Amino acid sequence: MQIQTFTGANLVEALSQVKQELGEEAIILTSRRAEDPSRLPAGHTVEVVAALPHPPLTRGRPAARTGQPRAWNPPRIGRDGQPLEPAGAPALPAPVAAAPAAAPPRPESAPPAGRAVQAEELGELRQELLELRRSLKDHSLSNRYGQHRAWSAGHEQALRTLCGRGLSRPSACALLDEVADVDGAELENSLLAALARRLPCAAGDSAGPRRVEVLVGPTGVGKTTALAKLLLNRGMGQQRAGILNLDTKRVTAVEQIRRLAAILHAPLESVYRPSELGAALERLAGCDLILVDTPGTGPRERLGLERLRAFLKELKPRHIHVVVPASMRLEDQLASVQPWKSAGADRLLVTKLDEATGLGGVVDLAEQAGLPLSWVGTGPRIPDDLVRPTGRLLAGWLLKPDTLGRVDDEKAAGLRRLQALVAGARELA
Repeated sequence: MQIQTFTGANLVEALSQVKQELGEEAIILTSRRAEDPSRLPAGHTVEVVAALPHPPLTRGRPAARTGQPRAWNPPRIGRDGQPLEPAGAPALPAPVAAAPAAAPPRPESAPPAGRAVQAEELGELRQELLELRRSLKDHSLSNRYGQHRAWSAGHEQALRTLCGRGLSRPSACALLDEVADVDGAELENSLLAALARRLPCAAGDSAGPRRVEVLVGPTGVGKTTALAKLLLNRGMGQQRAGILNLDTKRVTAVEQIRRLAAILHAPLESVYRPSELGAALERLAGCDLILVDTPGTGPRERLGLERLRAFLKELKPRHIHVVVPASMRLEDQLASVQPWKSAGADRLLVTKLDEATGLGGVVDLAEQAGLPLSWVGTGPRIPDDLVRPTGRLLAGWLLKPDTLGRVDDEKAAGLRRLQALVAGARELA
């Protein structure tokens, strides 16, 4: 852009000078009366600053040749039909310089100079490309798995499987980190073993003095059904078992447990106050095992919790089993377990595994509750659908849900013999 300053006695005179020198395309930047007329020519009092957006055409001289041809502008026509200024003819393209003569080819016997340097540079470039690929791969794995960069495609598939079976993502990631160095066919076996280690299971108690086992938990979780299964499928040998009923708030509950005891030919005692426990336990003195059924009590029922804690303090049970269904949310399961841990609960009895969408929640429950699993219920049948679990058994069910509740022929035959012996003993009694 070309900027010039023009002066005149008045504004009209100064603008006429702008038009004469720069033409109609001039742009007026500023116009003002001079503060100090003494520095201007005589009689001049106005200053005008104008500019052209491009250099003006050189009249009478050919345009300077440059590497790029100058654009041609059509002539501007005034109101009278005459051109305001002669239009510049389009500039011809600059002549192309003649290409220098090609150098004669070098003889094949003489290698080109710098070939060794070029080979070294190519080697460095290849090395940089390899490092760049490795960095991009690590970055991609970091974005996909976070800090779990050692995972393979098999680990990714296992992560989707575990999360689809109900296991929380943090637990699944921690589990796969334990087997990060294993891949291929061995991944499933290693994953099974790692999962089994995360499932604490309580060992069976040996026969001995009379034991009191208490079942506690919210309403509708299957405490009474689990009690009936334990009476017939205890896995404790031929012990005489009795029932101590503390669920006396509802009339229907008392009648239900009474009918169940009559069907199972088990002695029953219902207790309404803690002071009645002594006499009830004396009447059950001939029983080697006493199973205690309690009313459903949620984590917010403070009065019910205090009442049951008073009973438990007098009973002094060997084990307190918190009964929770596998179909319940993990947050609700933990809320149901927490009040009983302070009351001495030391076992988890998980029911309704057949109703859960996935068994992964059992892993999170066992880890976060900090209690071992004593029994698991796999269905409504009495007494078949109650199993004393092992870590490997539950891990197999989690990874292969179609094997849930399946009992091999040897265990089924042993169960049938046990049922026959129990039926025969009851007939003799």
